[in-house]
Formats: sequence, C-alpha cells, structure tokens
Amino acid sequence: MRHIGKLALGAALAAGMAFAAAAAPCTQQSAAGMNARVDTMREQMNRIEITTDAAEQRKLLELNMKHMREGLRELRKRDDIPDACRLEMMNAMLEIVARHEIAAQERQER
Repeated sequence: MRHIGKLALGAALAAGMAFAAAAAPCTQQSAAGMNARVDTMREQMNRIEITTDAAEQRKLLELNMKHMREGLRELRKRDDIPDACRLEMMNAMLEIVARHEIAAQERQER
C-alpha cells in the first residue's frame, strides 16, 4: 500500500510541477525573499535525500521542518505578493512537504 501511495503522490507532484511550469514565475521584488526561502528548502531536501548518515538526516529533516513552518507563516503574513505568485509558492512548498514526508517515512523504514 505504501508503494501505491508513493506513486499517487508522485503523480500529483508531477501534475503540480507541470502547472507551475505553465504559470508565470514570481519575478517581482516583493517575492524575492520568498523565492530565496523556497530555494533553500529545495536545497535542504536534496541534501536530505542523498544523506546516508541517519543522525545527519534527522537533523536536516528537523531544520527543514523549521524552515517550512517559517516559510508558511511568512507567506500568510505577506499581503504584497500577487495571487499567482502566492499560488506558485504554495505549490512549491507542497512539493517540499511531500518530499519531506517521503524521506521521513523511508528513514523510519530503515
């Protein structure tokens, strides 16, 4: 059942990424900080996925979760970000949350 869930999640992420590619990128100055946050979270997830040391991976997962909470809180506070850009940011964060959950589950299975 876990494999079916991962496949469904992968399909949903692929559809979301296709949508994000079609959407206009967040290029306004008001969204620059949020873009940087999302890029940092993506880089963290890349490191988490390739790290083999369990203790290091756990620390990175905790740090990534902290950054995700802060990013969502900041996104809620910011009224100056256009709706299309906000949607793009939320889609990117959803992708990161899904990757985070998959990495955490795989870590527990070891």
